[in-house]
Amino acid sequence: MEGYGRTYGRVLELGPFSGGISFDLADRYPALEFTLADDNGAYLDVLNEEIGKRGLSARFEIVDASMDNPPFGDDSFDLVILRGAFFFLVDKPRILSEINRILAPGGFAFVGGGYGKGIPNSVIEGIAEESRVLNDRLGRRRVEISFLKDMLKANGLENKSLITEEGGVWILITRRSDLAEVKTTSSLTEAFELRPSEIVSLVGGGGKTTMMFHLADELQKRGKTVITTTTTRIMEPSQSESPCVIVEEDEKILISLLKEKIARHRHVTAARLRPGDGKLKGLLPETIDKIADLKLADYIINEADGAGRKPIKAPNATEPVIPSSTTLVIGVAGIDALNTKLSGEVAFRTELITRLTGLPEGKCITAEIMATLITAKGGISQFSPVSARIIPFINKSDLVSGGAGVRDLAAAILSRRNPSITRVVTGSLKNSKSAYNVFETESIK
Repeated sequence: MEGYGRTYGRVLELGPFSGGISFDLADRYPALEFTLADDNGAYLDVLNEEIGKRGLSARFEIVDASMDNPPFGDDSFDLVILRGAFFFLVDKPRILSEINRILAPGGFAFVGGGYGKGIPNSVIEGIAEESRVLNDRLGRRRVEISFLKDMLKANGLENKSLITEEGGVWILITRRSDLAEVKTTSSLTEAFELRPSEIVSLVGGGGKTTMMFHLADELQKRGKTVITTTTTRIMEPSQSESPCVIVEEDEKILISLLKEKIARHRHVTAARLRPGDGKLKGLLPETIDKIADLKLADYIINEADGAGRKPIKAPNATEPVIPSSTTLVIGVAGIDALNTKLSGEVAFRTELITRLTGLPEGKCITAEIMATLITAKGGISQFSPVSARIIPFINKSDLVSGGAGVRDLAAAILSRRNPSITRVVTGSLKNSKSAYNVFETESIK
């Protein structure tokens, strides 16, 4: 589940050891749906009986199928599990290419044998000898790592898989959509393809305030009028960030002041209160909707949640606070969280990240984990209006040499096939020399 990075999706467990892992996952993750497949009819009868005892009939199906010729269409499953696998791969090498075929974009396969990651030696020592004797009785051959590498290469999977020897030997296969880099630009306006009268809400990790004022500055220089605001709290902007700040709790007075000041300054930051901690308390979402309806400015840019300046976050049940008039949601995430351990150092609300992704604190934040935070139903863009476009922005891309990690994360995001997300923008908000790169999938191109 750490590798898969989600708590929902379609799961296939293949082979004569199927069932055990799936039953446990079903108890832990109620949004997963399962298929168990094997070609031993007697064993399938046992599985059917067990499914009935557990009351899981609505979430499980049983399919009579061989491992190297499964009767499933392309892109059928998000997670495929096959354990005790290397004994079978020797005689049926097509298994790997078939698993890759039936994996959906963004999918993950866990193939191999052993005890699993993090199992204490005391546990392994208690069962290792019995396992060895049983394997010898079955006539299993020991499989060398070099053999597995050759097999992956023969199936065209050498660049889509990873072999790990932690807690056994496991092949981890990921399925990505092919990326098209459709544009490189120095303009945020062009990268996000802002439309006339856009209402923008910024959500997610740190960098949203910087994004808001960068974008406002660009628009103002293009002759547009801009209102920047928040439905949460932001630090009061400097004169260079915003030439005019209005703080007014009375909505009618606020709107009257906006009409006056926007004509003179062209960029105005609006807030409801000044609590006295150097921050501004933002507007109610209904007020932003009313301002949008009155067309007081060409653009409104709203910061819709906070992240404690951490590169990634998961939202609680009340955020982000996105006005219903929003037409574009920009989800921000920092690449500096990738491949680090989940902790309060790099993440805001770690316990909610664990709940959403299944990743325990202290474990590695993979591209799949970050893609889940960005694209999942309960992720950073939750509560977005149905009609709004969602464009993730991967910040601090200049921190990664070569750009492979950035491309991998962009591919992981687009592979989730969220219908509201058709492009990913990458770049560095604090590096004035950094260009913004726009990625889409090849099929969209």
